[in-house]
Amino acid sequence: MSKISRRNLLKILGLGSAVTVTGSAARAQTATSGKVTLFTFLHSNDTHDHLEPTTVTGTGPDGKAFSVQYGGVARVKTLIDELKRRSINPVILDAGDVFTGTLYGQVYKGLADLAYMEAFGTQAQTIGNHEFDNGPAQLADYIKNASFPVVSANIDASGDEKLKGLIKPYTIVQTDNGPLGVIGVTTPDTPITSSPGDTVKFLDPRETVQKAADELRAQGINNIVLLSHLGYSVDLALAPQLKGVGVIIGGHSHTPLGKYEGLGLPASEGPYPTVLQDASGNPILIVQAWEWAKFYGSLRVGFNEEGVPQTWVGKVYPVTADYKNDIRLQATMRAFQLPLEAFRKTPVGTAAVKLNGDRPDVRKRETNLGNFISDAYLWATQKYGTQIALMNGGGIRASIAAGTVTNGDTITVQPFGNTVYVMDLTGQEIIAALENGVSDWANGAGRFLQVGGMRYSFDPTKAAGSRVLSAEIKQADGTFKAIDPAATYKVVTNNFIANGGDNFAVLKNARGFRQDTYLTDYVVVNDYFAFVKSANPVVEGRITIVNEPK
Repeated sequence: MSKISRRNLLKILGLGSAVTVTGSAARAQTATSGKVTLFTFLHSNDTHDHLEPTTVTGTGPDGKAFSVQYGGVARVKTLIDELKRRSINPVILDAGDVFTGTLYGQVYKGLADLAYMEAFGTQAQTIGNHEFDNGPAQLADYIKNASFPVVSANIDASGDEKLKGLIKPYTIVQTDNGPLGVIGVTTPDTPITSSPGDTVKFLDPRETVQKAADELRAQGINNIVLLSHLGYSVDLALAPQLKGVGVIIGGHSHTPLGKYEGLGLPASEGPYPTVLQDASGNPILIVQAWEWAKFYGSLRVGFNEEGVPQTWVGKVYPVTADYKNDIRLQATMRAFQLPLEAFRKTPVGTAAVKLNGDRPDVRKRETNLGNFISDAYLWATQKYGTQIALMNGGGIRASIAAGTVTNGDTITVQPFGNTVYVMDLTGQEIIAALENGVSDWANGAGRFLQVGGMRYSFDPTKAAGSRVLSAEIKQADGTFKAIDPAATYKVVTNNFIANGGDNFAVLKNARGFRQDTYLTDYVVVNDYFAFVKSANPVVEGRITIVNEPK
């Protein structure tokens, strides 16, 4: 979740940012709890069309290179079945953002996602902001075809003909241990980060969630869980303001929680569950399971008769090859996969000239393909007001020949499934990023930056860290103005370097607005090909090398 939207949302909620976070593997039943009702919440979030396993590479602690895979919905199905067999009263839930991220979403428009969600046995799902990426109509089709309820308390879709009447604030799931109230909530910055249009309104999260909880309790439903697509830090701020909600199952911020082991996994950002006190002083538990089906969460909670958590124990499971593919779901996924092979042959546009993505060039100097991709990023993020594009040369893996350009071509150029990322950077941070880009120029490191909306010069003979000689921002009239180190600029890049890849710690540590659009990089380039009709980018002096060694 972007920092600016988080701050704005905290203001909307009237919440401060100081929250005491605790965690516990389990809690003993209190003497006053009386009867305890057990539920096991099996949950996912932010799958983003990642139906196949994701490959993670790197160097292990022993210094050896590794390549491992996490995720894959057919593996998740096997894990779910295993957890169900050994769980008490399992309930299968999802915290949103099943749409947007891979070819499956682009081609099947949610149908492939619905197939695995049904196979999981999902009993309720909330709506993520990216469920609106293709407008309300696609979400409406998804909900109409789902056998499970899709809920969000703060979405008012009464003005949209497609969605009207489809989204309820909550549902009541009947389980072996009695009814469970499940409320949903969706980030109110969805109009900024997605495309819900003017017919869908997003209301105050705290007020709508509390209203839903009160309504459930008025019906005698005391055991209540919130499916939140607000982000972990917002959940931390929201939880102490609620009454009557025992558990928050989160999403949106792609936050890894808990204890786990595995090569290439990120550091945990908090305990699983994170334990706070609600507005009545009762425990309220917060969980989340990272992203892309690479983790899956299991939280067992014992509620007393008032719906207050008394006992809890939980774990996140990295989805590894130890979990074999479920045969039936794997066959279903293969049926979706086969047409993608034809999809890769589909034309997306025309190149009037060769677009140079040759490795020795994109990692050392300006190329026309680097310019084209940078311009595509700027074009696709106009609504954010982006001024500058930064594209690491290592993310450009091939050239494109003149003539017809296909999906296969653009996927080969950008094969990693990175997403387009918008962030605020100061002029000084941009200069530092450029310095990192040219810090290993002699070795042709992938960190070298292709750019849009600006130009810069550097001297590779100087010491690393002091090589950038000038950096100028392109103005509306086509002229250039020297970058102001103290000013803030809206920058578009990809999620890989935005999160610190290629040694871009300056981007990872930037504290201004940051928002992953979840627009896949090659799809943005495809759309730009369609926009320009016949691509004819040129090398125009965006990057100048001074004292280049012969």
